[in-house]
Amino acid sequence: MNKEEIGNIAGIVWRTLNDKGPLSFEGLQREAQLDIKSVCTAIGWLARENKIEFDEQNGISTFYVYQEKYY
Repeated sequence: MNKEEIGNIAGIVWRTLNDKGPLSFEGLQREAQLDIKSVCTAIGWLARENKIEFDEQNGISTFYVYQEKYY
């Protein structure tokens, strides 16, 4: 996997989250139709770029598109 492939996969993951809203890891993998390695790589890429956020409740991580808030 090279940087261009990772960037393309990250785009798929971001668009999936943007379209579907918050998803668990399993839900994200299912909706994006990607393997575990691809989803993990894309999450890392997007988190590093501050494009996504995630919460953990009851042992379940939920990922969602970062929305900057202005007050």
